[in-house]
Formats: sequence, structure tokens, C-alpha cells
Amino acid sequence: MSVDYLISALTAGLPAQVDTPLGFVRRRLTDKIPPRIPTTPSTASGTPAPPHRILMECTDCGRPGQPEALPDGLCRPCRTTHHPDTDETTAPPAEAAQIKARMTNLRGLLKTV
Repeated sequence: MSVDYLISALTAGLPAQVDTPLGFVRRRLTDKIPPRIPTTPSTASGTPAPPHRILMECTDCGRPGQPEALPDGLCRPCRTTHHPDTDETTAPPAEAAQIKARMTNLRGLLKTV
């Protein structure tokens, strides 16, 4: 910490009148001066710190779990209740054939001659 830094930290934003200089300086020192940053890492053994494990919660029921187990933020039971059956949304085979033929026709129109 340099003298210039200390002076600028203590004199920045001074009030117009100071009633108790000792209390004022004590308060400025505790409020304005940031703590010293350690120059060496805190792990003396040289081993890295264990990875931070993240647990998420299901957005519906609040059940905790790993992020991989909660796709779209929902656990398995909540995910099955929120997604409707896929049988109702699939097209009938005859309609699917018509869609496929229409797409083939459109792709053929897009090809350059």
C-alpha cells in the first residue's frame, strides 16, 4: 500500500466539518481501506480445492438433484406429467405421406436448373 493510495482513500469525499478527528479517521480507515489480498494461495499442500458441486431444484416440486438429472428444470415425475402423450400429436400415416410428398415437391422446386 503506497502513501498516495492511503491519502486518496482517506481524503475522497470529505465532509464539510469534522467534529471528532480521531473517530473520523478511525471510521475512514475501517470503511475505506480494503483488506489486504493474500499474495500466496491459501492451499499450502499444493492440491487444488475440490470442485464445487451444484445442486438444482425441480421448478415444479422443488426436489433437489444434479443438473444433468433435471433437463428443462423438471425432475422425471414432473416432466412426465407436464408433457402430454406423444400419440395425440403425431400425424396419421396417410397425412404423413402427403406431407412427405409435398416436401419432396417443394425441395424439387428449390433446386436450380
